[in-house]
Amino acid sequence: MVLKQKTTDLDTTSIFKVSRAKYLARRGVAAVEFAMIAPVMMVFTFGMVEVGRYMMVKSQAIQATREGARLAVLPNASSSAVTSKVQESLQLLAINNATIELIPSTLSTAAPGSYVTVRVRIDPTTVSWVPGFLDPYIPDFVAETVMRRESTY
Repeated sequence: MVLKQKTTDLDTTSIFKVSRAKYLARRGVAAVEFAMIAPVMMVFTFGMVEVGRYMMVKSQAIQATREGARLAVLPNASSSAVTSKVQESLQLLAINNATIELIPSTLSTAAPGSYVTVRVRIDPTTVSWVPGFLDPYIPDFVAETVMRRESTY
């Protein structure tokens, strides 16, 4: 009695044919998936860049008001010197269109011990790195520092 070797239905050439057929059927799937995901990833990337820039501008505005208020509480400080100091601090990030408010507007009339407020207001459309991206959703940046004026003696 001679034993015959059992043959399978699929030999090695048919396995390669199936693999090649699956490969050809899925050939453009990666390009389609990329086309669907790329715009979403670009929006996230630009969004992160804009939010990072806004955080940096807000932090610099707070620092500028602190610098201005430190100068404003000195007995011999002038309003123009405080405004110049705040503008100089904002210039580090090329912020040119800030509105600077001093309360009281003339420091010479502020009595020792009274409060001096330095406020900076920045329009976010003027500091954006990606113009028009988040403009309608971001209100003005407002930073404010209040300190007590020093006495003259």
